[in-house]
This record gives sequence, structure tokens and C-alpha cells, in this order.
Amino acid sequence: MRYKSTERLGVNATESIILREFDWIFREQPIVDVGIDALIEECEAGNPTGKFIALQIKSGKGNFSVSSDKLTYYISNIHYTYWLNFDIPVLLIAHLPESNQTYWVEISERNIKRAKKRWKIDIPKRNLLNTKAKKKITELLTDNAYEYQSIKIFKGEDIDAQTIYDIAEKSNCIEDSKDSTIKTIELLESLTLKTNESNERFTHFNEIGLSFKSPRVIASVGTYAKNINIASKRMENECQIFSETFGQGVFAFEQAIMIHFLITQDISNVQKNIESVETLPSALDSAIEGVKFMQNSLSKLPEDYRTLTTAKKQMMSVIDLIIEEYKVAKIIVEDLIESSNTIVKNNS
Repeated sequence: MRYKSTERLGVNATESIILREFDWIFREQPIVDVGIDALIEECEAGNPTGKFIALQIKSGKGNFSVSSDKLTYYISNIHYTYWLNFDIPVLLIAHLPESNQTYWVEISERNIKRAKKRWKIDIPKRNLLNTKAKKKITELLTDNAYEYQSIKIFKGEDIDAQTIYDIAEKSNCIEDSKDSTIKTIELLESLTLKTNESNERFTHFNEIGLSFKSPRVIASVGTYAKNINIASKRMENECQIFSETFGQGVFAFEQAIMIHFLITQDISNVQKNIESVETLPSALDSAIEGVKFMQNSLSKLPEDYRTLTTAKKQMMSVIDLIIEEYKVAKIIVEDLIESSNTIVKNNS
């Protein structure tokens, strides 16, 4: 596994607080790191209660937009879907090594806000992770937490057949996200054809001496702007589908790996899971390059027409979103592959 010292500082600081000031159990995620780094379990008089909270730990100022009273963390659509699919409470932990301060906030629909085309969550600086926070965090625990399938999977306990089948079906959502990527590329190719056609038309207008204020030129520009607007709306919709299906799929995929390893101890199944996603990073790279090519082409469009400038701005915003989500997905898959390969290597 790649060693990341800053992230390690965050995990170590959080573990120290949970053990020393909460007197609870801290269980670091042993297999894959998609969006959950650890689980903490409540203890009463030294006895585990079976009530858990999941932690996503981010360390370093570079992960946040920092103001005088809060830290703001921006969330990809993929992680938004992943975290809200989790069946136990999830906390975002922010550790700043520079000041050795650690903060917390619950990741919930109530606390997450829309930020243009992605999401954000504010962590008030008054939310220090310390003894005083223990009461509020305890209130997030639920009496039936021990029944949650995520906990049973994590602890290597038997789970019911329905849950296994549900996980298998949801894992197929990764294939749906692949289909969405293909449709996005098809939309880009279609827009490229329309762009070439428009360029040929504009070249012709120039050859016959029409000015950029000519009604005929303005009408053609309007048609091209319309094509860009339609394509951007469709691509944004596909990006949303990609993020939702990938977020659901990777959540189930992670659980499937944990079931195969922790419960069955069958390394061959882990290997099969790895093989099923090995080509995904390169496919996402190709998709990113295709989107960037269109981004470069659009950047060269003239600024003489307001309708075209508006359409270009909207499309650029969608392209930025797509690139961001694809990059997040690629990192997640690479981490899954790397951590799964480590499991296979250590248990062969």
C-alpha cells in the first residue's frame, strides 16, 4: 500500500482521542479504503455495547477551505452517494497537523449542502473531537446498531442470504456506470461532428463576405449554441447517473470483497473481484482524455456572441464536473485494486 504520512497522522490522532478520551474501541478499516477509514464502538464501563459509528478521516489543511470559524470540505457526487448508502452513522473527521487540532461533524443529509454541481459540508471549529464531544457523538448511536449488516460484514460474522444477493445485485451498478461513460463519449462525438459542421459553415460565410453581424451568421451561431446546450444537459445527466451508480456499485463491491475475505477466507474470490475492475482505470483515463479534447476545442470558440459564450460557459462547467467525478472514480478503483492485491499477497 502507498504510505501517506499526512493521512497517517490523522488516523493516529483520531485513534488516540477515541482510546484515551472516549475509552471506546477504535477499529481501523483493514481491507479497502473507499470512504470509511475506521469504525468506533461504544464501551460502557469497559464493556463493548455493539453500537458503532463509521469514520472518514481527512488530514491536512489542503483538504479543506479554512475560515475563522469553520472548515469546509467539498464532496464528490460519488462519495455523497457512498456515504448516504451507509447503514450506520458516519462522521467526517478533520485533523490539522499544523495546529494538532481534530474536528468532527456528522455526514448526513441535514449537514450536507449543495454547492453548484457537487456538495459541501461545514465543520464548525467549535466541534473539537475531545471528551466534551463524547456526549453529542453518543447521541448518534442507535439501539439496533448491532443488527446492521455493515457491522456484521466488518466483523466477519454470518450474514443472511438476502443481504448477500442484494450486495451481488448492487455490485452490478458498476456496469451501469460504465454504460453511462460510453454514452457520455457518444455525446461528445456527436457534438464534435456538429462542431465541425458549424466550422465549415462559418468558413463558408467568411468566404462569401458575410460579417459576424449578418442575420444568417447570427442564426447559425444560435443553432450551434443550442446544440452545445442540449449536449451539456445530456452530459450532466449522464454524469449524475455515473456518480450515483458508481457510488452504489463501489459500496457493494467493497462489501463483497470483505465478505469473501473475512467470512469465507477464499482468496480466489478476491482475485476474481480484482480482475473484474482491472481495466476500469485505463478506461476512465481514456474518457478523461476525450472530455479534455472537447474542453480544449471549446476554449477556442470566439467570444463575439453572447449566446455562444453562455453555452460555452455551461458546457465548460459540466466538463469540469465530469473530469472531477471520473478522477475520483479512478482513484477509488486503483485503491481497491491495490488493497485487494495486498490481501492476496499477504494470504497466499
